[in-house]
Amino acid sequence: MKSSAHRLLLAGVVIMHLCTTTASAAEVCRFVGTTDYAGHITVTTTAAAMDGLTKIDVNTSFESTSMFWFGVHYLVEEVSTWRAGRLETVALNSRYLLGTHIVRQQWDYFQRGSEGLYAHRVQAKTLTDFSLRHPGFVRHWDPATFGQPWLQDYQSAPPERRIDLDLPGPLPPGLKSPFALAFYWVRWLPHSDHDVSVFLPGFKAERLVHLPITSATSAAAGSVWRAPLHYPSLSKSRSSIATAWVSPDGHLLRMAFELHTVFGSGSGVVEEKGCDGAPVVPVERGAMRSTQP
Repeated sequence: MKSSAHRLLLAGVVIMHLCTTTASAAEVCRFVGTTDYAGHITVTTTAAAMDGLTKIDVNTSFESTSMFWFGVHYLVEEVSTWRAGRLETVALNSRYLLGTHIVRQQWDYFQRGSEGLYAHRVQAKTLTDFSLRHPGFVRHWDPATFGQPWLQDYQSAPPERRIDLDLPGPLPPGLKSPFALAFYWVRWLPHSDHDVSVFLPGFKAERLVHLPITSATSAAAGSVWRAPLHYPSLSKSRSSIATAWVSPDGHLLRMAFELHTVFGSGSGVVEEKGCDGAPVVPVERGAMRSTQP
């Protein structure tokens, strides 16, 4: 199992890196938004296609100056690859800072195998510990490097095999990763109510959730998608919900969310500020195709 998982890791990282460097079609979109507690969100998404493989890179930054004295800063990048709509790999770089103090930094990688999604992780609590455990990855420790390419160095880190983070199979059809669903797949959902299975990479419990998505469509306004959010950490007495507005030509215009937990509530809105390149449109089989907007 161990050698098989490491071979899958190496093959997946190589494929993901090739898709980055030689993509035949690409689209880059930018979003900005605000949340409660003086929060500010920026998101950059890149969709690229090559030889039937699609790579979705979602780079997200959240900062709030009112939650704590020194402010909170979350940085999350999710990079996923898909073949004919099937999730093949997910790479997640997440960082959490209070002011300039590093609270947590993790680099996770998940590769589809015969028994589900196999997990690897790179992390350490201090730079000294990080240098000892992952000497081939030290240059990525500084939070200032967030957003720079890191997958090409992942195999040489070396990463740790994390069976406790695996998503055991059989994997549900149409499985999605959260950021790819929110900023890419929502643009191409079928115009009907349906359920979507979502994998939460890096979670140690409740790694698979099911979203009942409802739709409302009009020729003028495009599509509006609503999904109630259910998770143990969310309130059972007050509904949490996410809503997305998609234009008739397939652009994500706006996303709003409302979250309620036992510790408090929060809401936010993210809006598109422009896209460059032709949309990469998924097809059921074969290679992806790009269309001019």
